[in-house]
Amino acid sequence: MPRYNILDIVGIRSDIPLRELEGFQGRSVGREDLVIAYRPGIIYSPRFDRRVLGGNPSVSYVEHPGSFGATVKIIPGEQVRVEVNWLLKYSNAVLYVNVVEPLLRLLLAKKGFALLHSACLSRKDKGILFSAPPDTGKTTTVLRCLDQNWFSFLSDDMTIVGPDLMVHKFPKPFTISAHTYASMIGDEDLKLKGIRKKTKLRIKSLIHSRVGRRILRLVGGLNVPILTLNAVGQILVRPPKVFVEDLVRGVTTQSLAQPIAICLLRKGGEKIASAAPQDVLAELLYNSEDAFGFPPYSDIFHSLKLGERKASEILADEKFLLAKLVSSAQCFYLHSDSRRWDLELNTIMDAMVKPIEVPTTTEPPEAPTAVNTEPPVLIPTR
Repeated sequence: MPRYNILDIVGIRSDIPLRELEGFQGRSVGREDLVIAYRPGIIYSPRFDRRVLGGNPSVSYVEHPGSFGATVKIIPGEQVRVEVNWLLKYSNAVLYVNVVEPLLRLLLAKKGFALLHSACLSRKDKGILFSAPPDTGKTTTVLRCLDQNWFSFLSDDMTIVGPDLMVHKFPKPFTISAHTYASMIGDEDLKLKGIRKKTKLRIKSLIHSRVGRRILRLVGGLNVPILTLNAVGQILVRPPKVFVEDLVRGVTTQSLAQPIAICLLRKGGEKIASAAPQDVLAELLYNSEDAFGFPPYSDIFHSLKLGERKASEILADEKFLLAKLVSSAQCFYLHSDSRRWDLELNTIMDAMVKPIEVPTTTEPPEAPTAVNTEPPVLIPTR
């Protein structure tokens, strides 16, 4: 039975292997804050809508097919127990993204940490975080930065923020979208490795593209069994998950960094602009909520109680921590119609931290003429 140790903060035991947490698999924390159990005997009748069934203190999420579809039962307490049926057992990616990760966010926030929807790279122990709505281009930006040896890697999708405002690694595998495949993996000049441009990966990346996920989000607003449909789809076509070490030759990883810059990615020209901390905080919170946008999150999690505290109260603590984070770092909007946010991230770090020395045999990449790579005027870091 797999056990996962999230930085000695949260312990997880699961009947079902969770690929997204493989980087944390190992020695036990000494306690189990979250237990994922496969329960084949739970019976729910078919119904005409998605429904949350309250218990005392458990809460269950059931869709139209009843037990023939995806079902989730959450039993909160000092130890949170999650019971799922056969469908989510065989669709562990959906189980993780839609159930486990939102609960992990609450458990971390309860202990004074934050699980932030943000990528994080570092240079000389200084971290730069950047966030954007799902499917904007964070993964491609991370890979471009790592391919040029500009940064060390902490996370691509989620970053853990500590009560001391240090940022911690979260080494989930990358989800390779069609855009990432076309712009990075299919490029012979890049040093990406391991996957070898397999036809199978290309097909998966097309199915799990931003268009496919947008369609699922739209369908999720209708009265349909969206969790069941999502689970069945990902059983038929597994998500294209690849770890960073299998993507970039010679990548360096780091466990901890001091954040000195927080960036929000967007289009609208090619420029770097200062951002107000309160505006950055609002967008960080929005992007995190958006990342957990699929049911049952919206139906269950904001009314869930862990111990004596409601989820809304716990997330208020998370917001307070993130407010301290954005006030302690410099904040920027990175605008790029060409999606070359990697160049802008490097420009910021060059101005704040000396560039990483690269071998003399490596030619520095040429920036597109459309991108302004002049260092912005920056306030010295504290």
